[in-house]
Amino acid sequence: MKEARPVLALDFDGVLCDSTEECIVTAWNGWLSYQGKPGFFWDPREVPEPYQSCIRRLRGYVRTGGEYLVLIRAAEKGWPIQSQREYEEAVSSVGAETRSYEKAFFAARDKMRHEDESRWFDLHVVYNGVPEKLQRLWSEFNVVVVTGKDSEAVQTFLRSFRLSLDPGRIYDKDAAHDKLEAVRRAASETGWPLEQIALLDDNIVHLLPVQKAGCRVFMAEWGYHTDEHLETAKANEVPVVSLENWDDEIRRACGGKARGV
Repeated sequence: MKEARPVLALDFDGVLCDSTEECIVTAWNGWLSYQGKPGFFWDPREVPEPYQSCIRRLRGYVRTGGEYLVLIRAAEKGWPIQSQREYEEAVSSVGAETRSYEKAFFAARDKMRHEDESRWFDLHVVYNGVPEKLQRLWSEFNVVVVTGKDSEAVQTFLRSFRLSLDPGRIYDKDAAHDKLEAVRRAASETGWPLEQIALLDDNIVHLLPVQKAGCRVFMAEWGYHTDEHLETAKANEVPVVSLENWDDEIRRACGGKARGV
């Protein structure tokens, strides 16, 4: 049976909050564990160079937790990644090792959150206006979250926004292989066709396959990406929405009523 409210799928990192600082320490702690070395960091400024700067600079290319190993290898080997093509070459060079590193990455995140959730939470910065916009959209849309983060972490943030979401509506790193698979599952489970589902993400590599499948897509102007990614969005007619008006743009596209209209 088709659910009454249209589906709005949201990415998490780079759309709802900036997790750069958390990802730096998680990636490094995961790397130490992956190598069997001692040490555990909470302050991203303590992550040694050139690793810290490389993770900051290349964060916009990362699609999965395992791909932080690509950034670590890039710092280690001095790979001059300056384009999506060069990044994909680096991913291919690291190969299947990203999957084994990914376990260490998420184990490091779990350890931080369980040892001191408040301190872990403070490593994130919620983008301005996001909680208020979400609270308004919650009653108008059937919101789902499609993310490389784990479901527990997402729910921690939603609670801080005074919102709740059925765990079955969080398509996390364990629930779906990629964003397209997650959106297709959301379509199947809610009864809405892909053509009437909206996805907001900050990564054009995630958005293009979903757009090709027929879904309405929007690229966040904020978050993690490069100028090349924004140019790719424009070339493929992917609407780029601002932090100030993304909620209204989605309402208009989906037949809703924008504020002040």
